[in-house]
Amino acid sequence: MIVVNGPSTDGTDSMLTAFADRARIFDCAEASVGRARNVGVQHAAGDIVAFIDDDAIPRADWLAQMVKPFRDKRIGAVGGPVFDVPLDRFDWKICTSTRLGIVNVDSAAPIGMYHGVGADPFPYLAGCNVGHRRSALQKVGGFNADLPYVYEDTDVCCHLNDAGYRFAYVEQLQVSHYRDINSMRDGKQFIVDPYALALGRVVFAAHCQRSSAGVANVLELAGQWESEWTTHSAAHLESGRFTLQEHNRFVARAAAGTSEGVARGRKPRPFTTIGPPPIDEFRQYR
Repeated sequence: MIVVNGPSTDGTDSMLTAFADRARIFDCAEASVGRARNVGVQHAAGDIVAFIDDDAIPRADWLAQMVKPFRDKRIGAVGGPVFDVPLDRFDWKICTSTRLGIVNVDSAAPIGMYHGVGADPFPYLAGCNVGHRRSALQKVGGFNADLPYVYEDTDVCCHLNDAGYRFAYVEQLQVSHYRDINSMRDGKQFIVDPYALALGRVVFAAHCQRSSAGVANVLELAGQWESEWTTHSAAHLESGRFTLQEHNRFVARAAAGTSEGVARGRKPRPFTTIGPPPIDEFRQYR
């Protein structure tokens, strides 16, 4: 088992010392899920790399259910439904996304009908409940290191799909997601800081286009998406959910995220070189 600890300040590093005999623990200096996942892939010794978040709990047969579809060499990723505990419902099932970042987390089955190089929409699997073939991640340059928090799972699936890999959705492969308060959302799951979402959508959409004209279109749309965040915040201001100060901060954070997203989106998607698996460092999970 590999645990990647970001630049946490809540005592996670001290807590992890208790697991040093059964987990391989690494650090990621930047608060970036894309970079952290790449750290995990770099140090993974197996042919299949299973991903789960720190606030998700799998069923007991999670790994057993995950490995079965990988017998088909065309399969690059395997995932299943995610039960959102705060909302008390399955909130991610068969997921699809357009190349402009419009997602559907309850798309019609089967997942196979969304495959195909250049497909729009294309299928993706939730990042807190997915296994990837390590060699497939090597081929596409790992996860997008320019994505700090959101869309990293969608982005990598877009590039795996365009590389010709297929995905398997397994209904029995379930995790429970205990989403909690973080810098982006409050205890009622309301977005209070749109920076990562604004940045992530622009970067994702720009890096998943298949032509320079498509990228240019995304950068033009970025301003429209920023305006949508402003409208969203204005509605909360009118309803009394936001104070004027909170509204102004929300709008400023959306603008900052959009601006940074455009800057990153103008550049090519980062390609992380993933070396051979460190087989000698493998530890049996127990």
